[in-house]
Amino acid sequence: MRWKFDPFMECAALGEALARLMRDPRFTPARVARAFRRDKVIETTLMVDVYTTADEIVVQASLPGLKPKDVEIKLERERLTIRGKFPALLDNVGYVLQERQSGYSCRMLALNVPVDGTRAEARLVDGILTLVLPKVQEPQTKVTYVRPK
Repeated sequence: MRWKFDPFMECAALGEALARLMRDPRFTPARVARAFRRDKVIETTLMVDVYTTADEIVVQASLPGLKPKDVEIKLERERLTIRGKFPALLDNVGYVLQERQSGYSCRMLALNVPVDGTRAEARLVDGILTLVLPKVQEPQTKVTYVRPK
């Protein structure tokens, strides 16, 4: 009996392999990028939760181990940028297992709602950044930097 190539079965097998890979806790986008670019600084995407109330937009981001001085928050019109700098990896060791993040992590969000950057509040408590942005009627035209407390 001759074997016949079936592209749909090949795609199904590839899909199952990718699903197994995505469930593996050791697989992260930063780790994959680092594997291909050993000598370069990798900027990963910061994961956030965003919710709204009647008067404000609240953004929460996980930034474990960072201090307020390591975090930059920028509001420009209706665009929010959050950037954190995680400590660099040690150069003089050979890692057996390396899962903690290093380098930069950044997220840009289009809010689509005018906010008042001058009244924005940011708190960094136990590795969770909480940013409260009051809604306004008129959009701001200036760039505002918010420092976490």
